[in-house]
Amino acid sequence: MKTVLLAKNIPELLFQINNNKDIRVVGGCTNLTSDPEKIVSTHGIKELSQIIRHERYIDAGPGTKIMQLINVGVNHIPQVLYDALISIANPLIQNIATIGGNICHEGQKLTLFAPLMVLDAKIEYKNQTETHVESILNFKKLPEKYILTNIRIPIPDSNISIFRRIGPEHSINEQSASFAFIATTEKNTLVEMHLAFAGPFAFRSRQLESNIMGHKLPLTNKDISGIMQTIESEFNEACKDQMISEVMIQQFLNLARYSFEQLT
Repeated sequence: MKTVLLAKNIPELLFQINNNKDIRVVGGCTNLTSDPEKIVSTHGIKELSQIIRHERYIDAGPGTKIMQLINVGVNHIPQVLYDALISIANPLIQNIATIGGNICHEGQKLTLFAPLMVLDAKIEYKNQTETHVESILNFKKLPEKYILTNIRIPIPDSNISIFRRIGPEHSINEQSASFAFIATTEKNTLVEMHLAFAGPFAFRSRQLESNIMGHKLPLTNKDISGIMQTIESEFNEACKDQMISEVMIQQFLNLARYSFEQLT
């Protein structure tokens, strides 16, 4: 017999988690791959499903539906994130699935992980006594007895934003991944650049980005060849012991080259 518990607010949700062994916190349930005996829903908890816009960032509760973020509008959220949001499934799923569920999916990284990585998003999670904030770059999974409470999404001044899905168009399987790239240019100089991949594993290298930033623009074919050698070396190193196909590796490299070609 399955048990479904409800919570009206965050303290009630934390109480349920702390007092029920092996309970599973769920939002839209669109990615529920197992069949837990006991679940508690975040549905209806206002603090976890609201969007607060600030001048330089957006705070989104983990219970925020994908369609809620889409409805904020392309002019008010980063382009790379908007493109990722509209690529998810279909409007029916977008009205059910939550940003928290997309981030916290176990195993395979889902659609929003790569764009949130390039945006340097930060996540907040708490238990009954402590609150922690960390970069999504460092996020692996929620500690036991903790809940995700906020995702802070910076709004960058990017000149170039690229998001692409790898694999099936509107579904997720082992061949699925996401690619995200943003770049800021000023006075013929690449002043900032972030590049990320997320699927079987997550990849972003701050050292790589630091080495590439500062390049004079436009990039030459020689510049791109040198950059791609560095990217290929770092990505291949990251791929060691990962379940990733040669086809997916080549798709990532093709997208990385395409991104830098936009700077020629």
